[in-house]
Amino acid sequence: TSRIMQLWSAFAALSALLLPSARAEQVLQGQSMWSPPEIHALDAHWFLAGTAIPSERSLVLSPGVPNRLGLMWSRYPLITADFEVTFDFSVTGANPRTVKDEGFVLWYVYENVTEVQQQLAFKHIDNQESIIAQTWEAALQAQQFDLFGYRSKFDGLAVFFCGDGPTAPSVSGLRNDGGIAYNLGSGVPAGNAQQFDWRKNSDIVVKLRAQPGGAKVEIVGQGSFDIPGEVRPGGYLGMTAFGGTKGIPGPEERADMVELVKLEVVNHDKSINAENAPKVEPPVSGPKTEEEEEEKTDMLHESSSYKEHRDESDAIKDLTNMVFKLVMETQPLRSQMTNAVAALTKRIQAMETTFQNLKAEIDKKTGHHLTKEFEIIKQELISLATVATKETKERHMKLTDLHKEITDFSANAVHPDNIDQHLDKLAQSSQRTIDQLTNEHQRMFGVSLAAIAFVIIAGLSLYNKFRCWEKKHIL
Repeated sequence: TSRIMQLWSAFAALSALLLPSARAEQVLQGQSMWSPPEIHALDAHWFLAGTAIPSERSLVLSPGVPNRLGLMWSRYPLITADFEVTFDFSVTGANPRTVKDEGFVLWYVYENVTEVQQQLAFKHIDNQESIIAQTWEAALQAQQFDLFGYRSKFDGLAVFFCGDGPTAPSVSGLRNDGGIAYNLGSGVPAGNAQQFDWRKNSDIVVKLRAQPGGAKVEIVGQGSFDIPGEVRPGGYLGMTAFGGTKGIPGPEERADMVELVKLEVVNHDKSINAENAPKVEPPVSGPKTEEEEEEKTDMLHESSSYKEHRDESDAIKDLTNMVFKLVMETQPLRSQMTNAVAALTKRIQAMETTFQNLKAEIDKKTGHHLTKEFEIIKQELISLATVATKETKERHMKLTDLHKEITDFSANAVHPDNIDQHLDKLAQSSQRTIDQLTNEHQRMFGVSLAAIAFVIIAGLSLYNKFRCWEKKHIL
């Protein structure tokens, strides 16, 4: 019994040592996103708005359309301050680059952005009328969302990917407590900016390692920098991407296409199970008065006979907004394909014109119409083939007749004299056939020799002409 108790004690001690280390790196599924994105998980754990659209490979934050915004915010907070965010993204840069102030940001802020931006996105960012009138940006700035889709006076961490015009692409990070306003060109990029061309159309991996005493950003294979400042639990992760302001008129202008391939969040605090994040409950309001209840309930609206028609109209309007959003996102791609096809057509036409000019110049230098001469040679060869086919058919018919005569002779042969007569006739017919075949063979041989000589003479003539042109530096 004492031996068993000792074994149990050793097992308990070993479990106490190994179990925390096994939980030291806990992947938070509710805060992560994999490739390809799972639609139901995205809808349950993330708030998407604007140009943020899942695809078969990744989550497209910005499809390369200027004056558009993509939002992605976690619905639940991180209840740990010791975590690591690894995200894999790909950016296809526009060429030529004409838009301004474009970029994207990784956020960790202490505000439930989903609650404050959900109605704003529905009324302005995803609204067809606001997109056409270009009023959605003013609506965001009126709510103090004036920095890549979020606040310039943010409370938390931010990693900025920006740079256009004379500014080289860079990656920088900031820690703010909500008291300082940072804007593009005024604090952004930050002083710790590291120049790095992330517009490579290839997957790039960046890691954000956060601890209570500060954070560190590592661009895998390129370098790293620190973000000093306190990191607290309870923040919300998010990413925003702005397509920049238009530099030239016209729908063919392109911005950076930003794709988030993978986002993995790992909890390094072994003392807490950060996956059990509490759901954000809506704020509980106080008891409403009778007047507020009456104002909220519109009996005429609820009991109207046109209520179903209004519901259908709302559904049609929502569907129209979705279709309009899809058309707006695919318009640059369709324009790019149209331009590519038009450019290819012009190049083919230019090549055809060049060949026509070259042929005309060759005819001019030689004094002969080479196309017509080759056409004549082709017609003669076709005629020769036709004659040979015709004569072969005639010989076949003669052989068929000879076979028929032999068959008739075999059927009617009775007397030896008749056999001799028929044999004489057969010998004479065979001799005539042989003579005719010999004559035809000799004639065909002569025609073939003449055709071969003509082709050789024509080839030598063309070769001599090309040699003369080469000496005169025409070719």
